[in-house]
Amino acid sequence: MIATRDDWKRQPFTAASQIPYREVFDASQFARLSQGLIPKAMEDKWFIYLEDHHLYFHRSWTGQAIYRLTFSRDDGEYCVTEALCSDEVLEKSHPIYQAELVDFLVHNILLGEAKPFPRPSDIKEQIPGVFQHAISGTGYREKEFPRKPWWKFWS
Repeated sequence: MIATRDDWKRQPFTAASQIPYREVFDASQFARLSQGLIPKAMEDKWFIYLEDHHLYFHRSWTGQAIYRLTFSRDDGEYCVTEALCSDEVLEKSHPIYQAELVDFLVHNILLGEAKPFPRPSDIKEQIPGVFQHAISGTGYREKEFPRKPWWKFWS
């Protein structure tokens, strides 16, 4: 079943800023992305749908709009030409981390791959995987992601 905007509660996509996410997908990958995701269980943390060359990511419980990826088609490939993240989310995070996180969601949740989850280095949890489960509802291997961008470590 292909997800559409009317398949789940959602808030409109409003104030957002660009994040540094660019990716190229072949036709079969784009066909899978186009299916989107309609939550079926509590563990499904995302509602995702494609509309007018934009892939929207909403939190399933609240309907909050988090990401919007814009695609263009070029020579049989589908390129992400713009990636936006909600300003409300970016207030508490960093654009580079959000680009890593949306990459994880695209490749793991929509394309069925097994990239490691980017866990911020300052998240020190008692039980491994709790943060990942809260964000994505998944249990993939994790990699630590520095809170500070690498180029600011030296300053």
